[in-house]
Amino acid sequence: MRLIKYPKSQLAVAVMAVTASIAQAEQTPTLLDQVTVTATRTERTLDDVASSVTVVDSDTMEKQTVQDIADVVRYEPGVNVTRDGRSGSGSFNVRGMDANRVKITVDGVDQAKAFDSTKMFLRSQRNFVDMESMKAVEIVKGPASTIHGSDAIGGVVAFVTKDPADFLNTEGDDNYASIKGGYYSANSSFAETMTLANRTGDLESLLLYTRRDGKETQSYGGADVNGDARGEADPKDTGANNVLGKFQYQLNSTNRIGLTAEWQDDKSKIDMLSMKGTQPKGNPSPYDLFKADDSTSRKRLGIFHEWDAYNTAWDTLRWTLNWQESETSQITRDDMLVDRQNQQRLKDYMYKETSWQFDLNMTKGLEFDRHNHWISYGASYERKEQENLNKTTYLENPKNEKNDTSRYAPVATVDNIGLYLQDEIGLLDDRLSITPGLRYDQFSPKTKSDRYYPQEVEDKTYDNWSAKLGTVYHFNDVFSGFAQYSQGFGTPDMFAMYFEEQVPYVVHVKPNPDLKPEKSQSYEIGFRANNTIGSAELTLFYNQYDDFIEQVYLGKTPQFPVAGVYQYQNLDDTTIKGIEFKGMLWLDETFGAPEGTRLNTAIAWSHGRGTVADKDGNLLKDEPLNSIAPLTAVVGVGYDAPSENWGSDLILTLVAAKDKDDISQTDTAANETDPNQNQFATPGYGIVDLTAYYKPRKDITINVGIFNVADKKYWAWNDVRGLAGDYQGLNRYTQPGRNYSISVKWEI
Repeated sequence: MRLIKYPKSQLAVAVMAVTASIAQAEQTPTLLDQVTVTATRTERTLDDVASSVTVVDSDTMEKQTVQDIADVVRYEPGVNVTRDGRSGSGSFNVRGMDANRVKITVDGVDQAKAFDSTKMFLRSQRNFVDMESMKAVEIVKGPASTIHGSDAIGGVVAFVTKDPADFLNTEGDDNYASIKGGYYSANSSFAETMTLANRTGDLESLLLYTRRDGKETQSYGGADVNGDARGEADPKDTGANNVLGKFQYQLNSTNRIGLTAEWQDDKSKIDMLSMKGTQPKGNPSPYDLFKADDSTSRKRLGIFHEWDAYNTAWDTLRWTLNWQESETSQITRDDMLVDRQNQQRLKDYMYKETSWQFDLNMTKGLEFDRHNHWISYGASYERKEQENLNKTTYLENPKNEKNDTSRYAPVATVDNIGLYLQDEIGLLDDRLSITPGLRYDQFSPKTKSDRYYPQEVEDKTYDNWSAKLGTVYHFNDVFSGFAQYSQGFGTPDMFAMYFEEQVPYVVHVKPNPDLKPEKSQSYEIGFRANNTIGSAELTLFYNQYDDFIEQVYLGKTPQFPVAGVYQYQNLDDTTIKGIEFKGMLWLDETFGAPEGTRLNTAIAWSHGRGTVADKDGNLLKDEPLNSIAPLTAVVGVGYDAPSENWGSDLILTLVAAKDKDDISQTDTAANETDPNQNQFATPGYGIVDLTAYYKPRKDITINVGIFNVADKKYWAWNDVRGLAGDYQGLNRYTQPGRNYSISVKWEI
């Protein structure tokens, strides 16, 4: 490790070169020369980090015509995003860990958790960002609680928003404006983005606005009918707005302050034809109507102060204070048999998180006995309020006694205090680095009972110490090795502890306020090679999880004979192991190809086992972990013209079939016709994508992508896991056939 204080402008230098197109004037930089901040809270090249990290920058996203979070990791084996027909893109899955076990941040601000009521009426996802506002996405694969605290038990996905300086000349007064338009055939959507940036004296400003309008994401195709057998995607109309505004002022040579404002609003209307004609449990009448009106929104206001003091206590100090509100509203209109007659009802379900978050981070460079130390330390405080409210109204009779307002869980306020210390120690002329780290967290959730959740619950307090130890050794200027031991932990979610639902004679979900925090231990070792002809990284990892929280089936009772009784419980003995490889090779340097030609490769394999409950409520050990994706490989050949005005990538993605022996059959969906039917095991597939960019003028850039060129029919495993093999609606879960996207940007 070279203990260098990198200039702040390098925060934007992040290039994902595993499988993506890379435009660069020189051939020396490689994927291991990228810069990450999330992995260590200090700016380090990936070659100097003791774990596997992926970085994607805005230039890469534009070349790949990315429109949402799923597209960001399209070519990153081992990382994927689930998609749902109603809720859209959901949560990140990193090496088999997903949902709230992966921490998501925007500019260091924790994002709202997923709230899954297990029913279609409320499934709050974690897609609260627009990719046009992002200049980089950093993905830490594996537990990272020592740096990032709770919920980083499975990894971290850190979004970094664009700054005014990303568009302006390095010095002097300057102005920038651009207009960008795009079309994406997979969901018939249009996107328009306007960007304005300015520097006047020491004041910099940025205003970015994006508007999106579209339809449902297409399936490959199938029957255009109502009910379970529907193969076409349910009709959907979507509209979204996103605004990013920033002011940053250089007070003097050592102090900088700034203000950030974000607003994101996403609305959709869905005619859920796949539900029409289906029969809800416990009700003899099938749905004749099922429509949804959903919305998500996120608002953030934040300030920061950076101070480069180089005094006794710190060299650099940065503090931030952010307010954020995230809300998911899902309104469903259907009909149900009530009092022996069909009645239309309106279900208005909501989940909201409001938070205040303060972060203080300091760094100090020291030299003791010819050993370099780069010390990072700091503190954080967050207060978060979580609220869920469910309203049901029968429209034919507004005064119906069955009208109801309730909560799945009580209103909760969670206070979190965190303290951390990390020392990056450089030895042997900085060829060897050893990085120990330690963090303390205390969580104090307090709940408030009311008429909508009258049950009395106890306040809780959790505290935890998380440690890590990482090392990087540079054998020479080309080869290096790295290893890291890290701990992760995650406090129980409020809905897992207090979620309760009772439908007489149908189902009972019991609360469990005695849940313990989840904990993990991760072991990672790897080898890197990096020089002017390319780079490569090989990583092996083993993760062990204790007190894993999963919903357990407790069996049927006379009071709930249809679906039975469920409860979240702590389970032990969950492990995930795997191996990953990624590399980039300049073909012009090695095989005499045209200048600017390169080969990108990436592959990921994981294997997971854990304790699960079967359909009789028995705990089974050493069962397959169904969140593990099949073996995936990506190979791409790309070219960037020396003139920098055009380039192209041809990318092949290969995914193995999901082996039936690698599927736990304990959570097969209940909509199967045969109770003994196994889960659907996705077949393997290979798809080819083609992307290209062209600059007819210096100020105009055209990006084009053709995806699934051969028009293959295929399923993504994590989109269909849990569905029975005989489920009639499997075609509805297929990925889009051949589709294309195009964008044009004019920089004024």
